[in-house]
Amino acid sequence: MNALTYEWRRLTSIRSTGLILLAVLVLDAAVAELTVRQADLAEPARVLTAGIPLLPLPLAALGAGAVGALAYGHEARYPLLSPLLLPFRRRLGLLLAKLVLVGGFSALLALLTLAADAVVLQSAGDAEGLGDAGGLGEALSHGALQGALGGFVALVVAGGWIGLLAAGLLRSAAAGMLVLIVLPVLVEPAVTALRSRSVLPGLLGRGDGGGLGLARWRRLFPVDTHHAWIYGPLSGLRSSAPLPSVELAALVAVPVLVLLAGYVLLMSRRRGI
Repeated sequence: MNALTYEWRRLTSIRSTGLILLAVLVLDAAVAELTVRQADLAEPARVLTAGIPLLPLPLAALGAGAVGALAYGHEARYPLLSPLLLPFRRRLGLLLAKLVLVGGFSALLALLTLAADAVVLQSAGDAEGLGDAGGLGEALSHGALQGALGGFVALVVAGGWIGLLAAGLLRSAAAGMLVLIVLPVLVEPAVTALRSRSVLPGLLGRGDGGGLGLARWRRLFPVDTHHAWIYGPLSGLRSSAPLPSVELAALVAVPVLVLLAGYVLLMSRRRGI
């Protein structure tokens, strides 16, 4: 069995792949159009990534995660390959094929959304008679935008892999998507607590009502008054806990590596995928 050929045919033959791609592009362009109409929000990075303050991840990452989760969900729902996947090396080969193609699809999805949103941004600039819509040219010339957009693409690819690996661990596509959505909500308070020396002691102090300082628990909430998420800079949004590029990259890569290690370890004990 050629795992890459099989996975390519599965990915391109099911309707959900195209539907997710189309839905993400349409919604992304709509969000970019709404954002660019608001002068106080129309920053190039935010328009290009269609960042939504209420969501912990960009739309493209959620779409990539759905495709990744379904990549396992289809195998669980239609277990035609189960007799062929008893040897561990074959299961490992199929996993690698899924990682490669889901990662490639996720990167393509990210680039397509950036292109669509760039058209929206440029169209808005042309309609207003502006040569540099939203400061896009200036941001590119100063190199301020390339790093953010590169991080956005990495986050979308990581979203696809997290959806795939979490679905494989839990044997459910829905569970894989749930892990992807909940992960930033769990990462946010953990990072805030580790970076702030005063948070943990404050939580043990007494509040105004003689309790355990419940008002101070708000400092660990994943969303502040401006809905700033830990991955905000990768969606053109402000971060609630500004992080250096190295730390932000680690927060993108570590969940993927942990899930990958857990899935490979568990796969060695299973008889199926």
